[in-house]
Amino acid sequence: MVKTKLLPQGRQESEALRELKLICMSNLLSTTDERVYFKDLQSRFLFLSAGWIAACAPGRTAEELIGKTDFDVFSAQHASAAFEDEQQIIRTGKPLVAQVERETYAGRADAWVSSTKMPLRDEHGQIIGTFGISRDVTAQITAEHAVAQQARELSAQNERLRELDGLKDEFIALISHELRTPLTSIIGNVELLKDECASGLNPGQLVEVIERNAQRLLRLIGDLLFLSRIQAGRMAVELRIADLADIAAQAVEEMRLEAQRKHIDLVLSAAAVPSFAVDPARIAQLLGNLISNAVKFTPAGGKVEVRLGTVEEQAVLTVTDTGVGIAEADRERIFERFFRTATATQQAIQGTGLGLTISKAIVEAHNGTITVDSDEGHGSTFTICLPLSPGPPPMPKDPATEESKIVTRPGPPTTPRARNP
Repeated sequence: MVKTKLLPQGRQESEALRELKLICMSNLLSTTDERVYFKDLQSRFLFLSAGWIAACAPGRTAEELIGKTDFDVFSAQHASAAFEDEQQIIRTGKPLVAQVERETYAGRADAWVSSTKMPLRDEHGQIIGTFGISRDVTAQITAEHAVAQQARELSAQNERLRELDGLKDEFIALISHELRTPLTSIIGNVELLKDECASGLNPGQLVEVIERNAQRLLRLIGDLLFLSRIQAGRMAVELRIADLADIAAQAVEEMRLEAQRKHIDLVLSAAAVPSFAVDPARIAQLLGNLISNAVKFTPAGGKVEVRLGTVEEQAVLTVTDTGVGIAEADRERIFERFFRTATATQQAIQGTGLGLTISKAIVEAHNGTITVDSDEGHGSTFTICLPLSPGPPPMPKDPATEESKIVTRPGPPTTPRARNP
């Protein structure tokens, strides 16, 4: 008779229980939609749930993946990060709980998952690998990113609204001052003219002061209307063949008296430039703004020089002064509407901060460029380059970016005799 060696009762129960556990785990893993995995010490797959395979390796089987690693499923970057996490868990025995990470694949869309990874231990408590469970949180993360982006955009819009509100207040204060000063002078001089008892007064001088301040008000209103046309996209240039030297000479002469009053040497150096198509009134306005600024910011005894010449196929105008110059921090903003430099504010120099904004719009309407070079305390040079041959009108810009659509209309070939304010 062959005797059968029986195992102790306790061990038979242990093996039966172990077999039952394996059957239970196998059934669970083959049916659950949860993304569960078990790995050995080398991070090779031991068991995988049906949910993990469907999410991470669709079309493959558990038998095919056993013994493989993340490098056979994910991108090298993600697989390397996962391997480092698992080896850290094996070394320290500390789990990683609810870690949000990006799963990256080769040839597939990425996903965001929340993963919990823990050490896998045997019956003696020894670490023999790792196991983990993860869930797809792509929709949640995408929504959070969208909310965060909306919050950033809303914050930027709120900041812009605060800036606009501050700009509005500055504008009201500035325009109020610019209107009040000449009006006060006009009213005061009119009262003097009406005072028949006043003695030693020169009516001609009073009328001259009144006229000068009225012209100042007219220029301010003209600048505001011009700016509104730019912002509304209704700015138009009427191109006609004109002599740039004549326009420059007239602009210089119009500022001659003001320069003499401040004992500033105002000179024009004009080389021969072929006549070409420009809007004479707008170019005169452009030069008037630049020369006026140069005289305004140049101390008594200084010099302002206007130069005209050509470089290749461009007419080049420069306005150079020996004035206070522009601080480096202000140079990038000087063409913004209503912007006034720190020097202008500190020295209470008259101005609305519109002249350079308007000048830039006029130059761009002619397909040209305007730049500034300045040495604080030693003067500035504004350089305008205008193409001698007419080109297509510049592309319309979004009014929200504060510039304009440009309408180009042909006009008769004449040279203006008066500058448009």
